[in-house]
Amino acid sequence: MSKKLFLFVLNFISLVAFGQKHANTNLQSLGNPVNTLENSEFAPTISADGNTLIFESDKGGRWRLYMSSQVQPGVWSKPIDIAAINNVVGPNDFLGGPCLSYDGSTLFFTSNMKGGMGGIDIWYSKRTGNNWSAPKNLGKPVNSAGYDGFPSLSPDGKILYFMRAGEKNTSTGQRCCKLFTATRQGAFFINPVPLPYPINTGCEGYPRIMADGKTLIYSSYKPEGKGGYDLYESKLKYGKWTKPVPLDFINTSKDDELISVPASGDVIYLSSTSSNNKDDIYKVELPGEFRPEKVISVEGFIKDEETNKPIASTIQLNNFKTKEKVSEVTNDSLTGKFQVYIEEGKTYDFSISSKGHTFHSEVLKPDSVKRYQKFEKNIKLKPLKKNTSFVLNNIFFEFDSASLSTTSFFELDRVVDLMKANKTLVVEISAHTDDKGSDDYNNKLSQNRAESVVRYLKSKGIIAERLVARGFGKTMPAVPNDSDENRAKNRRVEFKILKI
Repeated sequence: MSKKLFLFVLNFISLVAFGQKHANTNLQSLGNPVNTLENSEFAPTISADGNTLIFESDKGGRWRLYMSSQVQPGVWSKPIDIAAINNVVGPNDFLGGPCLSYDGSTLFFTSNMKGGMGGIDIWYSKRTGNNWSAPKNLGKPVNSAGYDGFPSLSPDGKILYFMRAGEKNTSTGQRCCKLFTATRQGAFFINPVPLPYPINTGCEGYPRIMADGKTLIYSSYKPEGKGGYDLYESKLKYGKWTKPVPLDFINTSKDDELISVPASGDVIYLSSTSSNNKDDIYKVELPGEFRPEKVISVEGFIKDEETNKPIASTIQLNNFKTKEKVSEVTNDSLTGKFQVYIEEGKTYDFSISSKGHTFHSEVLKPDSVKRYQKFEKNIKLKPLKKNTSFVLNNIFFEFDSASLSTTSFFELDRVVDLMKANKTLVVEISAHTDDKGSDDYNNKLSQNRAESVVRYLKSKGIIAERLVARGFGKTMPAVPNDSDENRAKNRRVEFKILKI
């Protein structure tokens, strides 16, 4: 089966010359070494940070996936063949539609390679360091015996968008599809359902969900369009999708379909036909009215404090107000790198855990931002050893009281999980105050607070013999009590391992 039949004729903007701007738009070729005169470069997917590009090319007479890195603005490295995927897909099998997850750990693609559900399926490969795993089929119920492809994963990793073929054809004979979503449950995606009207109107395809998780760009074949498939954008507001708006700044009379947008939301990457009738990869600025909402990337590296080596970890974000889990991802176990996304104006409980180590936690409350921003957080976790101690950052008490605030439950439940996973741990829970107030008052308050924490842990099944409550009042300040900020640091609860 031909590439054009599978991809529904993905040639959509006529270009004047290789490596030059489009005459009627601001399309800018990525140039060499990404684009070549001899071959087609097609269906790009860009990483969240805009520095990794994965695309298809027909070098050697068959379609394979390649990866290039932006070594400096506008300069791309020589593309590398992703052999772990390409060498598994048969020479006559279809391979298309790569889509990189926002955390950069998973590459989804579409293929009818051996081992699938019987038709065109969604497959994926996991990245560890610079290596990609052998492809795995996403399985049922996302994949069916028919056509299921061109996936796009939401930034929190919870929702998979994809297209599934129907029975209807366009006036030019192309098979129409519907857009579907499936919800993550553990390692699987379940309950595929079609997106509602006004998204699905009869002939849709090639969804791309933006980094805000609310802006969807996709293709649709509509009578009122410019001709063929056109690109449209819809936003999720208050649980409903807005009326799709055509991206007429790049829509043409031909088929306009596959695009990719980095987390910055300011540029579109796409493939288009050059003057030698080959596909090349281009970029174009995304007008302000089409840009997704601003997001903030929290990224960094997680390492063992003693060895300074990367460790496999789990990163979790919870909405501090609603208690809802926003996302849970793992880092790259070889490099330690992680990346999650948060919105301005919201407060998050942010935590990192790793087997055999203490955990890290803090409250994230990003200020208003004018554009996409990155916040770097490099975290070191302590191995679980006798006398290891760390501050329980997210423990909060009512003012001048030993009563725990409900916002402390995230942190306390992490302690419960840690002790249940390490059943021989005996720990000291110590509470500390600043220097305001009398010694007797602070000693009593700190002891009551430590005991309050211990009571909560016991209520969750941790036996009393494993818990010691100590109140140290103001006798062990972490920093000098010479400012409000430092006094706040001294009002703390600590976790110390007495026996392991």
